Amino acid sequence: MITIMQVILAVFILIGGFIKLFRIPFQVEHWRHYQYPLWFMSVIGFIELIGALGIIGGIWNQYLALGSGVLFVILMLGAIHAHMFRAHQPIVMSIPAIICLVLSMMVILWNLKVFS
Repeated sequence: MITIMQVILAVFILIGGFIKLFRIPFQVEHWRHYQYPLWFMSVIGFIELIGALGIIGGIWNQYLALGSGVLFVILMLGAIHAHMFRAHQPIVMSIPAIICLVLSMMVILWNLKVFS
């Protein structure tokens, strides 16, 4: 079950990372509403790709899953903040980030349980 969640999380994050790295027009428009510089979008996209690879690698290495899960919690909290407080968008716009946040927390909790 945890493997399925990790794959779903990785796919969500990979798609978001590629959208940012390739500067897909709708993402650029969103980014302007967040009032962050565009170079930061590329940085976040790259971090998301690295984290997604880590979460996939975490299927076999629990330390990678734990580290990537923590990284995603931080990124998703930032995404929720950007949607709600920087761009003043309705909470509906934060739903993908909230789903990824919950999945990341489940990955962390699962791997902490395995470590104990």
